[in-house]
Amino acid sequence: MTPPKGKNRVDEDVEEQSMSDEGVGNLFSGGGGGSSSALAGWATPAPAQAQPVAPVTPVPAPAAAPTVIPQPAREAAQEPAQEPLDDADTAKPVGFYVSQNVAGRFRKYRKQNDVTHTQIVLMAVEAAAEKGLAQVVEEARRAPKFQSKLFAVTVRPDDTDLRGLGPVQLQYKPTRAQRAIIDGLVRESGLPDHTKFLAIVLDQYLPGRRDV
Repeated sequence: MTPPKGKNRVDEDVEEQSMSDEGVGNLFSGGGGGSSSALAGWATPAPAQAQPVAPVTPVPAPAAAPTVIPQPAREAAQEPAQEPLDDADTAKPVGFYVSQNVAGRFRKYRKQNDVTHTQIVLMAVEAAAEKGLAQVVEEARRAPKFQSKLFAVTVRPDDTDLRGLGPVQLQYKPTRAQRAIIDGLVRESGLPDHTKFLAIVLDQYLPGRRDV
């Protein structure tokens, strides 16, 4: 059976009042050694006890990054210098066309003198340069089919009908240096291409009857 709420509250107030009076009277009455000791203990704070200090574990310092000493840039590995090629190793076959007559004289001259195609061409070019390219070209021209005293000045020279030109192909192998010299002579002669130049110089150089 539950006691009335009002009664419980009154009892609690009475107990709380009696405890308060007793406690305060004992503290300030001065009677009894126990009370003085208790007051002294209450008034004087107890010394703080030293707390044990945990040992400090030294933290290792981070390892310093290795010092990188800049090295001088290495020169690029140089490839061993290649030996200069022999000029003959750069030679390439070059074709040109001559007449039947010039081709026959060309082969006969090669067999009789035991020389190569290239040597014959170089000798013929050198002979033409010494004689004079203008004279060589003039002698290689045939008389124009159309002749007129009045219009002679207006007739252009025909570079397609030169002595020495024809349908037979021959070859030689000049080096790059030799070909460059011959190309320069071709331009100097005023002829339009390489094959016409070689045809006329061979016709004039090779022994035998020249083209008519």
